[in-house]
Amino acid sequence: MPRGGRASSVTTNNSSATVASQASRSSSATINKSKKKWYPHYHAKSRSRPPPSSSSTPTVARAGSDSSTFEGRTTSVSYQATESRASSSSGSRISRPPTRVPSRSMTTSKATTRPYSAMSNRQTGHAVCAVTEGRGVAATVGLCFVSVDTGECVLCEIVDSQTYIRTIHKLTVYDPVEILISNSTIQPIKSKLCSIIEDNLPGAKLIPIARKYFNESAGHDYISELSLPKDLESIRVLIASKFFPVCALAAVMKYIELNLSLTFAAHSLRIRYEGSEGSMLIDYSTVRNLELIQNIANPKGLHSLLGILNSTSTPMGLRLLRSNILQPLTDKATLECRLDSLEELTQNEELFFACQSSLKPFQDLDRLLTTLISIPTKPSIKFSEQRINDIILLKQSVSCIPTTAVALSSCRSDLLIAIRELCAHESIQLLRNLIDDCINEDCQWAKTPVELRNQRCFAVKHGRNGLLDVARRSYKEVTEDVMALIARLKEEYDLDGLESRFEIARGYYLRLSISGWQNAGEIPLLPEVFINQAVVKRHYLEFTTMELMKLNAKLRDALTEIMLMSDETVESLIESVRVQIPALYKASEGIAMLDMLISFAHLTTASEKGYARPRFDQTGPDGTGLLAVKNARHPVKEVIMTKKGSRFVENDVYASKESSRFQIITGTNMSGKSTYLKQVALLCIMAQIGSFVPAEHATFPIYRALHSRVSTDDGTDSVISGPSSISNSTASPGTGANGTSTFATDMREAAFILQNVTNHSLVIIDEMGRGSSVRDGLTITLAVSEALVDSNATIFFSTHFLEIAEILGGRVGVANLHMRVDMEDGSAGGAGKLKMLYKIADGRNTLSTHYGLKLAGVLPFPKPMLQRATEIADSLTAIGETTRRTGEQTSIARKRKAVLEVFISLRSLYEFCESKFGNEDGEDEEDAKAIVHNDKMIATWLARLQEEFVNKMSL
Repeated sequence: MPRGGRASSVTTNNSSATVASQASRSSSATINKSKKKWYPHYHAKSRSRPPPSSSSTPTVARAGSDSSTFEGRTTSVSYQATESRASSSSGSRISRPPTRVPSRSMTTSKATTRPYSAMSNRQTGHAVCAVTEGRGVAATVGLCFVSVDTGECVLCEIVDSQTYIRTIHKLTVYDPVEILISNSTIQPIKSKLCSIIEDNLPGAKLIPIARKYFNESAGHDYISELSLPKDLESIRVLIASKFFPVCALAAVMKYIELNLSLTFAAHSLRIRYEGSEGSMLIDYSTVRNLELIQNIANPKGLHSLLGILNSTSTPMGLRLLRSNILQPLTDKATLECRLDSLEELTQNEELFFACQSSLKPFQDLDRLLTTLISIPTKPSIKFSEQRINDIILLKQSVSCIPTTAVALSSCRSDLLIAIRELCAHESIQLLRNLIDDCINEDCQWAKTPVELRNQRCFAVKHGRNGLLDVARRSYKEVTEDVMALIARLKEEYDLDGLESRFEIARGYYLRLSISGWQNAGEIPLLPEVFINQAVVKRHYLEFTTMELMKLNAKLRDALTEIMLMSDETVESLIESVRVQIPALYKASEGIAMLDMLISFAHLTTASEKGYARPRFDQTGPDGTGLLAVKNARHPVKEVIMTKKGSRFVENDVYASKESSRFQIITGTNMSGKSTYLKQVALLCIMAQIGSFVPAEHATFPIYRALHSRVSTDDGTDSVISGPSSISNSTASPGTGANGTSTFATDMREAAFILQNVTNHSLVIIDEMGRGSSVRDGLTITLAVSEALVDSNATIFFSTHFLEIAEILGGRVGVANLHMRVDMEDGSAGGAGKLKMLYKIADGRNTLSTHYGLKLAGVLPFPKPMLQRATEIADSLTAIGETTRRTGEQTSIARKRKAVLEVFISLRSLYEFCESKFGNEDGEDEEDAKAIVHNDKMIATWLARLQEEFVNKMSL
């Protein structure tokens, strides 16, 4: 084809090429409408077409003589006559009548327009895990997690209980897709650990493999070969006596090599040992019941703790946030460091916005680094293209890291300074220089297929390889021929609206809009030079020509040569990058941490009522402390209600080991008991991941475990705002049971909690024992409650069994609370109204203890039956009250508790006065006593304390 008269030109700059945009602009230009139309029209209903001739029709077949490989796919073109090819290339008219246009489904399938990349070919969160267990009495479990997405290997050895709670917790955190186990644990008898994994992780796939692959010596060889040089010695020290996780590592690496056809480059894998200590233990049912990761009613919605905390800009930050929610920290120093950084971000608006904007351009750096250290066992042209894609993405990401360092230039907190140093490491600049020496400076990631292909072709700088420069020159010339051909076809056949398109699989092809003809009931008949015609989406006619197909084949051949010649330079560059990859790992971790802190700061500053910085108390004899939150709010429901224009009712939370470690919460249905319990647990989790909490003031102990028995009937979406009222005009029948055994679930979860609870645990239990008879439910619930009181853990316990509040109310460490409700009597002959206040208050419920009957009174319930039920309830209450007052042991326990409460209150007053008055202006002890004596507020408080003590002792 002659070179003159091209419709568009291709830039021959050795540093880059810009072909894509010219292809679309030049081929879609409109031709002069005054020219005579070549092609005829016909009415679809009245005109029939003659049978087609098969002597000279070019077709596309699966197999043929002229074939080429492109993007991993083989396209073959066969021809039935040489004369037809010649006539098609010249554009002359053929004597055979035009053929009717078939549909797209009859010819070719629609190919994706997204360019292939190693980053987009992997499953999200593809982690492989191996589990091995010791054969002794102690349940020693070895775990190894390897993520093929993020290039990280985590080793764990856990001395677990018989319920394997910590093992399940680790599996829940890392969420592996495949779990490798020894085939001896499946046959002939399935082990207890395998059964528990199947019950708690239904989405995971257990894969039995031969026991010979769990080899300790092979595991140590993998560690020596793959670990980063700086981490190797520390890893060897940590795993010196860890037989089981090292064996699991050998099994995982062999599985990835054989089944995923993937290996890792030497000294490029992040390997770390992570024990079960240092994080809060949250069991699987608690994760689900508290909706930490996803909402139960709407799993894809944002009404979960992760959903409201997640304002991250990078995938690395989101993964770190999820991991922290599932295993909150227990180290006070680390938490204080995070809180200092978060406080600085919330107070320095310029720093906050500078950091937030610097994070937005980042790609998934962890996955990108994984692709650079991964080596497939079967290289291909497709892999070479992926490599170039990865280098382009790495160039973009590395250029963003110094921007983050500049954004942190004014920071003062230790954690932000450490992140800034990681981003400003000298290895980052060295990496930029390495990439700039090989890759063109103006080479950037492109979204459209043709632009990305051109970026790949001209990524390597001119002069690095002479043959590569020749191949790229040939590629540009063929592209120019394509542009010239398209422009000539438009002018020769006078096709208004003819435009060129490009897809990875098809190459260049032509498209013509036919919406105007279809509205008139007509379809255009094109000359035979246009083949493979197909109607797409009823508005476009797509087709090509034989000459265009041949040029596409030449383009694919030229592209293959370019990829093969570029591969050597790119692989050499990747080898140099791997030497500096530890610095990129550290920078990625720092960016993830900064992203998570920015997300916390966004939530804190966006709240109308404000968030408070939590403080941690570990002053107790066993390292425990005080839980005290002023005007606490449910973090998820507050966001939901704010969007709806409602107001969430705040509540105070207070629990001390000495006086109120076991809190019994009573109240009518729908009064907010479940919301209060979940609110306490969520605030503790937020505090122990380093976030501010929705409250005015907050002090927390550091809990090491969180367990729950919470009903899933009332999800987060069942929003509670207050106060609200219930009357007989608004009542509706309740729903039936969901078919599951509530009592069996109660007993199973209660047994699990009793086996694992410690004095450092936080436990929330919502209405235990309601699935059985009243007597059985009461006795079992009372027995569980007594055991939990003796465990010295912090327990929030809601129940409808008022007898439990009465029986346990006299024990040390037990506090009775209730949700306030106002009962408004109706007018003569009318029903009353029950007003929910959603406020927590001291003591048991005050509605004559029969709030269930009060609730029935405002509903359409028969009055004679309600009166009889009230009489029976009053009679039983009188008998129980008499028995309670005459019980000698009960009276002694009640008086002991009253004395202890007075002692604790007076000690708190002494500490308060000492901190406030003891050292002011050199005042002595007598002056301080005089100040306290004259303080009216303190005097009033002491008088009330004395009155309460006298009343309790006289009962």
